[in-house]
Amino acid sequence: MTLWQLVIPVLVGIVLAFVWWAGKAMLEGAREGVQEANEELAQEKTEREAREAEQVANRQQVVETAALSLGEAERFALNLRAPFAQLWIQIFEDAASGRPLEYFYQFTPPAGKEDELRRSLVEGWEITDQTSVMSSLAWLLDSGHRTPYQAVRQHLQADGRTSDLNKRLAAVVRKWEREVGEVGGLAFDLARAVDIAAQGVALGYLSEAQGWRVLAQCRQVARDAAFRDWAHYGQSFRAGAEFWKSGGVIDGVRNKGYAQTVRWLLEDADSPWVRDPWPPASQVLEQQRPADTEGVRATLH
Repeated sequence: MTLWQLVIPVLVGIVLAFVWWAGKAMLEGAREGVQEANEELAQEKTEREAREAEQVANRQQVVETAALSLGEAERFALNLRAPFAQLWIQIFEDAASGRPLEYFYQFTPPAGKEDELRRSLVEGWEITDQTSVMSSLAWLLDSGHRTPYQAVRQHLQADGRTSDLNKRLAAVVRKWEREVGEVGGLAFDLARAVDIAAQGVALGYLSEAQGWRVLAQCRQVARDAAFRDWAHYGQSFRAGAEFWKSGGVIDGVRNKGYAQTVRWLLEDADSPWVRDPWPPASQVLEQQRPADTEGVRATLH
């Protein structure tokens, strides 16, 4: 056996041992690197979640502060417009500040959003000043769509025939009779009245005192009605909305959106309807502001 025959296996063994050691070292280094990276990612995730939790807690505190600045009576009145307030909150939402849920408990929208309200009042109601806002409110409080709704309902109860009725309106009333009964579409009128009053105050068409007088009147109408709870009120809102407009593609999309909004208000923990359930008739609602029964009709003169 030559020297090379003895040396070569030793050299190969040394090389293989070195390769194995180097590979092991690299693998351990890679594992350590992955572990460090995972730890950094976990730390970043923990810090991000902590920041998000703090932001959520801060936003919840803002909302709760806004709610507690009002008495039970004022919150109840504003909650009558909650289906519209929820839609406005979705419009006002942005990535920086999130959803301004405090709008459920105030007249004023987030800064810079007044033009959204102004355009809505012009396009939907031709409201541009105090006279036009008070005229719309007077119609909603005196009649609205609940009066023709009840006329159709009474006709159906009298003889059940629809030959003398608008077939679409008769179909809507029949569809919702079991769910809403005698209150009909009253909630849709009340929600619009409160929403218009709130927007009127925000845009300077009404004073805050005038706005609260309108809301006090809406609150009294709601409490005098036969609503059982917010679920009943939400169904009445949907019935009134469909009585107002239904049948077309756009109407269907809008009314589906109303249905989703009412469902959110009845189920979500952030909902003002969940926070403040419908008060029993015997409950006296605590007020932050003195009672004022002048109402919108008195302010028209």
